[in-house]
Amino acid sequence: MTTAVSLLAIENQTTQVADDAQTGLPHRNVSDGIGRLPEVTLAMAVAGGIVAVAFAAARSGHHWASHLFWVGQVAIYAVPAGFLLCRKHVLRLEAMGLALVMPVITFLVNQYYSPGQFRFTDEFDHVQTAQTILATHHLFHANTVLPQSAQYPGLEIITTAIVSVTHLSITTSGLIVVGAAHVLVGLGLYLLITEMTGRYRVAALAGVIYATGSHYQFFDSYFIYEAIALPFLLLSLLATIKMVKRQGSVAVAWGVAAVAFGAVTAVCHHVTSYMLVALLFAFAAAQLWFPSPRRTRGLITVLISVAAIVAIWDLGIATATVSYFRPVIDSLVPGRSTATTAVGGVVIATKAGVTGKSPRIDTIAEYIAFLVLMALTFFGTLSVWRIRRTFTNPGPLGLAIGSLSIVLVLAIRVAVPSGSELASRGLTFALIPISFVSATLLVDWAVGRVSPKHRRHGGKWRIGYSSIGALLVVVLAVGNIASGWPAFYARLPGPYLVSAWERSVDQHNVSAAQWVADALPRDQGVASDYSTEAVISALGHQADVQGIAGLFLTLKYSSSQGALARSKRVSYIAVDRRVSQQLPATGYYFKQDPERGLYSTPLPAQALDKFEKVPGVSRIFDDGTIVIYQIIGSAYTK
Repeated sequence: MTTAVSLLAIENQTTQVADDAQTGLPHRNVSDGIGRLPEVTLAMAVAGGIVAVAFAAARSGHHWASHLFWVGQVAIYAVPAGFLLCRKHVLRLEAMGLALVMPVITFLVNQYYSPGQFRFTDEFDHVQTAQTILATHHLFHANTVLPQSAQYPGLEIITTAIVSVTHLSITTSGLIVVGAAHVLVGLGLYLLITEMTGRYRVAALAGVIYATGSHYQFFDSYFIYEAIALPFLLLSLLATIKMVKRQGSVAVAWGVAAVAFGAVTAVCHHVTSYMLVALLFAFAAAQLWFPSPRRTRGLITVLISVAAIVAIWDLGIATATVSYFRPVIDSLVPGRSTATTAVGGVVIATKAGVTGKSPRIDTIAEYIAFLVLMALTFFGTLSVWRIRRTFTNPGPLGLAIGSLSIVLVLAIRVAVPSGSELASRGLTFALIPISFVSATLLVDWAVGRVSPKHRRHGGKWRIGYSSIGALLVVVLAVGNIASGWPAFYARLPGPYLVSAWERSVDQHNVSAAQWVADALPRDQGVASDYSTEAVISALGHQADVQGIAGLFLTLKYSSSQGALARSKRVSYIAVDRRVSQQLPATGYYFKQDPERGLYSTPLPAQALDKFEKVPGVSRIFDDGTIVIYQIIGSAYTK
């Protein structure tokens, strides 16, 4: 035990020397310890608690909840950024502790919003896959809503294993899985950058910058397959760097681990596996600066192996992937895009319509944050390039190359209609290299590498630069939260809202979906508004039906509507009466809504009640809010 403690102390002091040498600060002898980590953790926990209070106040209808929400969010990022940039010396365990605390606090924010429940409709698609695996004990059974969920079953395999061992619910097990994955993302990024550079202050700050991503707190913490793939991407990159830095059988073992982690990524999520291949390619390109045939061969071998696994999986097993991406590709082609992009039955890039335009202040904050991020990326990449000869592995230069992906994100944001959501999804991956170059720039600029002129003035210049650096991180967080997920109308929890994603999932449509699963045959067509249909189709194991808005947009049921129901193979109609009481937050009621953005009043109640009088239509469920009708016989020809 004494020997282990001594070795840990030596490692801490060695790393301290490396970090201080990079920043130009004089080294001081420090003993191993946790330093100010408890105080910083407490401050961040209090900040998260403020957000929790804001959520509780929002549920009670208090108007000041939004202000309190922003106070808590600013503090969550200002505390660690200020600590890492303003503190003259940062201990290794302080940095590692922050790398763990940051994802824990942000995941708790997600849970404060909706304790112990799923609220995002995509999550229910993966619940269906998990339910099928538990019922059949086999993989790859068809998912009626999101076929790709069954073809990338990594998330569900781990979740159902926990369910089988612990007898916990899918929801509880799923929260454990995505919570652990969220923490592993923060830890994996820290370990990757530390392994590449030995600069744990930079690594910890990169974790904070990555956490400012617009999808980090919520979307990337949901029960969706991207959440479980991200940590394996980082683990594969980490194993790759370890392979390059070592020799002999140890290097081979790390190479095998890199390929294995890459294979898990391929099984979990398509886009994440593509990003892994792209980053490995960037590493291989950067290796050209380090003439070493052995290491180059190892990198190329890992790259080819992972790329081959991804290709084999996507082309041989996940055969629906191409059709899944076709609408997104079409949206990127001028003249072929639509305001609503439906991917695998899931609508994306539709956070606001005419009836729910983003507040101007949110848009301004988004643009300012993006400009700051672009500046940090540009100057950070230059900073890394200037010191490229000091690197002993291709990782830093490879990430610098990868950070140039911000140009693609910008192009999507500016050129694609409703490109904000696609750009936000892209930032989830682009921020991995961007966070590194940005953290390198801020640490070098704010902590150590200031001009000799400024150094003569003592600590005031350092504190000034450090404060500006921390402020830039806060600006990133505020702008990305303002433009990110949940959208502004669902940013705070509260009563049900029509077509408002998280605010559109409640006990009524969940209970109706559970009744459908128990009482009705599976894989039948259910027509309804977007939110109700999404929940009922996923949890009720019913077929995803699109293009059925015409059933609801007229006051009377006609023969043309009967033909529409027959052509779409609609067997059931679910009517949520609340769509006649509220305008849609997103501007649309249905997945393919011809009136999207044109609604000035809610749907007339008569348009929803007309099904009561149609021969061949029977009411089979009614909880006072949602009514489900069965269509039989003459209703198809009426």
